[in-house]
Amino acid sequence: MHIRQRRGRPAAVVLAAATALVLGTGQPAGATDGAAPARTQAQPEQQSVTLITGDRVLARAGQPTGHLVAGPGREDVTFSTFAADGHTYVVPSDAAPLIGTGVLDRRLFDVTTLLESGHADTDRDSLPLLVTYADGPAAASTMSSAGTRITRQLPSIDGAAVRADKDSATELWDSITGGPESVTTFAGGVRKVWLDGMRSTTLDRSVPQIGVPAAWEAGYTGAGTTIAVLDTGVDQTHPDLAERETAERNFTESEDNIDHVGHGTHVASIAAGTGAKSGGKYTGVAPAAGILDGKVLNDSGSGRESWIIAGMEWAAEQGADIANLSLGGGDSAGVDPLEQAVNTLSAEHGTLFVIAAGNSGPRASTVGSPGTADAALTVGAVDREDDIAPFSSRGPRLGDGGIKPDITGPGVGIVAALHSDGSIGEPVEEGYTALSGTSMATPHVAGAAALLAQQHPDLSGARLKRLLMASATPTEGAGVFAQGAGRVDSAAALTQTVTAEPASINLGVQRWPHDDDTPVGKELTFANSGAEEVTLRLAVEATGPDGTPAPDGVFTLSATEVTVPAGGTAGITVTGDTRAAGVDGIYSGSLVATAGDATVRTPLAINREVESYDLTLNAVDRAGDRTGQYSAFLFGFGDNRLRFPYEEDGSVTLRVPKGEYLLQGTVRSGEPGTTADLLAYPKLSVDGDLTVDLDARQTKPVDIAAPHESARPMLTEVSYTRAARGSTFNSGFVALGEGLERLGTAHLGPQLPPAELTALVSSQWVTEPGGEYYGLAWYEYGRLPTGLTRDVRQEDLATVRTGYGPIPAGVTGIAGATPSPRLQAGGAWGALIEIPESGPRVAHFTTEGVDWNRTLFLEDDESRRLHSRFEAPPRSYQAGRDYTESFNRAVFGPVMPESRYQHSWVTRDGNRIIAQVPLFGDAAGNAGYSATDDSSLRLYRDGEEVEAERGLFEVEPGAAGFRLTAEATRSNVDLSTRVAASWTFDSTTTDRPTRLPVSTIRFFPRLDEANSAPAGRTFVFPVAVQEQGSPVTKVPHKLSAEVSYDGGQTWRPAGVLGNSQLVVQHPAGADTVSLRAKATDGNGNTVEHTIINAYKLH
Repeated sequence: MHIRQRRGRPAAVVLAAATALVLGTGQPAGATDGAAPARTQAQPEQQSVTLITGDRVLARAGQPTGHLVAGPGREDVTFSTFAADGHTYVVPSDAAPLIGTGVLDRRLFDVTTLLESGHADTDRDSLPLLVTYADGPAAASTMSSAGTRITRQLPSIDGAAVRADKDSATELWDSITGGPESVTTFAGGVRKVWLDGMRSTTLDRSVPQIGVPAAWEAGYTGAGTTIAVLDTGVDQTHPDLAERETAERNFTESEDNIDHVGHGTHVASIAAGTGAKSGGKYTGVAPAAGILDGKVLNDSGSGRESWIIAGMEWAAEQGADIANLSLGGGDSAGVDPLEQAVNTLSAEHGTLFVIAAGNSGPRASTVGSPGTADAALTVGAVDREDDIAPFSSRGPRLGDGGIKPDITGPGVGIVAALHSDGSIGEPVEEGYTALSGTSMATPHVAGAAALLAQQHPDLSGARLKRLLMASATPTEGAGVFAQGAGRVDSAAALTQTVTAEPASINLGVQRWPHDDDTPVGKELTFANSGAEEVTLRLAVEATGPDGTPAPDGVFTLSATEVTVPAGGTAGITVTGDTRAAGVDGIYSGSLVATAGDATVRTPLAINREVESYDLTLNAVDRAGDRTGQYSAFLFGFGDNRLRFPYEEDGSVTLRVPKGEYLLQGTVRSGEPGTTADLLAYPKLSVDGDLTVDLDARQTKPVDIAAPHESARPMLTEVSYTRAARGSTFNSGFVALGEGLERLGTAHLGPQLPPAELTALVSSQWVTEPGGEYYGLAWYEYGRLPTGLTRDVRQEDLATVRTGYGPIPAGVTGIAGATPSPRLQAGGAWGALIEIPESGPRVAHFTTEGVDWNRTLFLEDDESRRLHSRFEAPPRSYQAGRDYTESFNRAVFGPVMPESRYQHSWVTRDGNRIIAQVPLFGDAAGNAGYSATDDSSLRLYRDGEEVEAERGLFEVEPGAAGFRLTAEATRSNVDLSTRVAASWTFDSTTTDRPTRLPVSTIRFFPRLDEANSAPAGRTFVFPVAVQEQGSPVTKVPHKLSAEVSYDGGQTWRPAGVLGNSQLVVQHPAGADTVSLRAKATDGNGNTVEHTIINAYKLH
């Protein structure tokens, strides 16, 4: 960076923006019940979230745009940003090596996940963590200071659940990293740090289907066994579950142990319900089993990982034979804390953890954690015909290609107990409801395990798992990564005497090329618990990656027949030989051992690696030395996978499939925070072993000077968007403040077509004194600039003077701006600056090929929650011209300004209507959001309300008449204290996202600086309608209006002149004016607005 003059930081401007910027909405962003009306403001466009480092991000979930604020004392830290597959990451430079070495959970920097799972700053003032120990006493001491508190010890993972106050997050970060320099391991006795994330329920003619009546006839009902149901709680008042509980405990933050969701009640009833209310019709699998009721999911159906771990520990300590977990979340390669707890508790207590696979099918490698734990009996779902349910998650397991799920159970249209609230699923008859999901399949297997545990009370959970898998019935044509061993069969399991160890065989990966592959074998041991020897005939049924039968020789057995003595064991060797295969990929199937009517099935697989190569990355600093002071990531356009390669010595080798990748590295030289070099391969083709040097000496400097000598940088960004193979990846580098002395950039690899790469260099400055803002941005297409020199002249810029409406006492206004390419959707990162107490803010912007997106945040000083937020539509400027703009001036009401996003405001896409209605836009036409006391958004199709989820309405196909209503009340201001709007329109199924014929009514009274007009006189002002997404207003076809001077208690007609002006008579003594108007367009579509206390009188 080129800086003409260095001075002290402008305290009144930049530091004010870097201290307390917490954006709130007044409402939680948690999940809502699908039958409830969506809240208009429940998930606003932008929210603030504090990272574990203390840095703050204000962003739209899933969008690579927003504002960054460095934590206290962290002004010299830089950031890498990237967005793919709907997730946006912001990674500080001192966190990247810890992510790369696997000791820091990257979800802590996944802004999308943090916002969507309720970790926004408006939702909670602490960050929930899971911390594992390298040195228990030292870690406990560290976690008991620096603004943190241990909320629960978790011995199964040798760690604890911790709450870190966001206000002191930077202090915690410094205490576990040992200071500002990049490190690769934690200090203070800490081994790993994870987000204590949220997991949820796995919802998306069952008992006879799995052979349970035969088990009952044999006298097995689960008597004497205990099933722990770790879920949303169990409704003990339901007749099917009365007196079934042996103990209960609430591990959540909910006030009680009652099941307010209904999921846990349904699950418990499938596993162990008596069927009393239905006269036995809906009896569970093990109706005599006892139930341990562990509430680990809250009243929204979600639970923290620490709650679930604590529930598992409690269940094991209580002596549960089986623990049912119909819950889960995303998996990652390696062992996470939940998986670790399952494995540890299974080994120490002998508990069998039966866990849902998840409902993310039919895509491969979607089985969720903790079902991915080795010790778990992981359950997929089948329908009543034993076909694999489309939603049921599939393997292989991420990372090692392990075989998951292990088994399947009925999970489609399952009828079981309905909790007393009666608000889940599809009610079937009084007290019962139907649900689908692997959540329902799991308790079928748990109940079957209880029947086995009654028959064999001495068996460990691991042996129960082997029995259930060995006796399962396969679904013909379904691979092992969809079903494991097959559908659970209780009748067969109770007569099964032979099992196999291990229960499944993963023969690993044979590296490409395959001309030197060597066979790999594993021992398989059969155990016979019966009184007579058993002779097993052995065969392999397997398919290749293309679904055809595997060639002979891919799987071979050391024997085709084996005799297992009574009470003894016998072993064979299973060998995989990929030299016999033709197509690269995973070969899988089952080893089938038969003896008369008895069958033992053992899933098996081997991976003949697809064409893959070693990719070696070397980080080299400006002195030419290899360095560990770097961060890098690799994104594969073929597998849509994001990797964080790192080794402390500066050289790391990855194994990757042949294909196209995006590689970015940032290398730091000298003192931390003073230099950074960004090197990017937007297109890296890997078609052989490859070594790439991320060599800082290849870069050229970014050298920018603002026109004003006292201007100093607040933010510098270099970013780019890459499009390929239907995927879009956004990545970049951001430095805050003026600590960065040199920034270099280099584009490596080929130049791309302009449509495939959009690159941005942005620099935002502020002057002292005066606090004038400079927004400087340049776009290039097809390449990332290798260095950039700009000596900006004042005549190259547009000047914008922005006035602001009155800011309430105790509220601070903070403004930001981000660039975007001309006439394109997109965004970037911006700095924030406090607006002046009086007078306009003067800003200067570059103009060539760039639009500017401006935002005003109003924040409560004491609570640090959002008061209001205004977002201007993208605006283009001309160099040398002066502009005047405004924010936060009345009348505040519905505004849907110009937008470049397909699903902005109210659109229809096929048979889905998406609605977001900003109810508090200002007079200038900026979209406005506010903290609210209450709000609602409802849609009616031909008079019947449509169920909604976060403004998404699934509607019946075909043409119909619709009515959309939106309403909100607020008490944090004295204007627009209640805004209500409704629209009527006709719509039919569309073949693309289509904006619906929805407009807003805009009122333009001429008000003073206090948003007030004279009382005691006639007042005439313009009125117009504005179609959503349009930059212009127009005269409505038909207009009627009313006015109120007592807060909407009584109304009187307002005069209408030419459908374009309202005439009102302001009475003396009135304080405010409320407005109500209805407009109709030429096609009969209507809009009606009511704004209580629209403006003041004086």
